[in-house]
Amino acid sequence: MNILIADSDRDFLMSFKNLFELSDNTVQTVFDGTQVISKLTGEKFDSVILNENIPRIRYRDILKILNENNIPVIVLLEKGVNSGMLSEKNLANSYIKLPFMPNELSAKLDDICKKRNSDEVFRYSDIEIDEKNFMLCGDTRVTNEEINIIKAISSKEELDTKHSVVYINSLNNKLKKLNKKLKIKYLINEGYRLVDE
Repeated sequence: MNILIADSDRDFLMSFKNLFELSDNTVQTVFDGTQVISKLTGEKFDSVILNENIPRIRYRDILKILNENNIPVIVLLEKGVNSGMLSEKNLANSYIKLPFMPNELSAKLDDICKKRNSDEVFRYSDIEIDEKNFMLCGDTRVTNEEINIIKAISSKEELDTKHSVVYINSLNNKLKKLNKKLKIKYLINEGYRLVDE
């Protein structure tokens, strides 16, 4: 896998470059937004890891280019994900709050790449998720976390509610905009479930 890591912290870049190269990945690093754009015009990447505070070009502008070129991206956040980010047209495949454990980033990257290389279309009731393209009902972009939440709920798995609430709220808004009659709701003694409104 060819990975681009974009962060202004050079120690961080070298640490994760070394980590990912241990798994036989090719890793390139850049420390500002103009370098990201330059790399993207000259080379094909399987995934990009991008710090939201990358200097010189706003990360949202870089995210737009990555989305247009269908390149999976994980955005590193200082304060964590919020509902505003999840409702934007240009959406990362995943967000991760700094600081984090190295295996957390590796697991997210593996999960995203597994979905990107799959032709699986997940269906539950009248919901359809194209995992390869991270699309809900063919119309709305979703994150890796949102896909995993819908799949977990449909198989009645328990959720880590502390980290899931913002994604659940986002999914409910997306389902409402798609005119779906389903909503994710917490049911006593059952946990989160997809229910008819």
